[in-house]
Amino acid sequence: MFAQFFGSYLLNSGLVSSKELAQALEDKKNTRMKLGVLAINAKLMTAEQVEAVHQAQATMDMRFGDLAVHLGFIKAEDVDTLLSQQPTDYLLLGQTLVNNGVLTNQQFETAINDYKQYHSLSDDDISNDQNAKLSQIISEFYHFETAENAKTYTAYLNLLFKNLIRFIGDDFTPLEASVVRDYDANYFVYQSVSGNLNCETGIEGEEYQYLKFASRFAGEDIREVGEFAHAAVGEFLNLHNGLFTVNLSNDFGVELNLNPQDYKENQTITYANSAFCVPISFSFGIINFIISI
Repeated sequence: MFAQFFGSYLLNSGLVSSKELAQALEDKKNTRMKLGVLAINAKLMTAEQVEAVHQAQATMDMRFGDLAVHLGFIKAEDVDTLLSQQPTDYLLLGQTLVNNGVLTNQQFETAINDYKQYHSLSDDDISNDQNAKLSQIISEFYHFETAENAKTYTAYLNLLFKNLIRFIGDDFTPLEASVVRDYDANYFVYQSVSGNLNCETGIEGEEYQYLKFASRFAGEDIREVGEFAHAAVGEFLNLHNGLFTVNLSNDFGVELNLNPQDYKENQTITYANSAFCVPISFSFGIINFIISI
């Protein structure tokens, strides 16, 4: 999940465009990790040294690692360590952006170091998807520090992103949220949670994006908005909310009930309390998640 928020960082920093990032997220699944980016991330080589090896390869028929050792930039045992590592998702994203000519190695080096420093992230935090660090990043990204029910919002979104990766796909980028009271919805599935804690939740999108989301969850091509499309989107919402309520019950002993999901089309939704509209940009477009707790 760090890859998705690293992508948001690159987007908000103006280092990539929405189109470039969406293309990289799509291409990432076919990307092969290169030793240079691994070495930069591990701070075993600088971007300038990586470029120097690439230039030297034009005149010397040697593999990158062997040549880096030959030039004195890295040790042989470090090469073995890097090659044995399983590349993380955020590194594959960075590699893809470098491959696509969107970022240089120098820009990647600066961006990943700044990102880690800003969030006080270690490689272990990222490699192991440390839940506490993910919650910290989510809270900081959405500015939940002073929000009422901040911990509950953070927990809801932490689980949401994991479920999106698991059931929809990892080719998405979280975008800045907005606070709404009235929301003009195109195609909208919603569900309330009642009990010790009352929540209003929903998933909304325009026709094309809504159908793509439904198709991914259903595992088949849904071509028109109707009962089947609404049922697919609604089932994802119900699955997610079900897991969320179970987690709250287990962790805090909170008793909650899921009410049946329903849908609306082309209507203005009015919330008694303010709601967060959380847009998620997939490679097929934006899906909005509406949460009021």
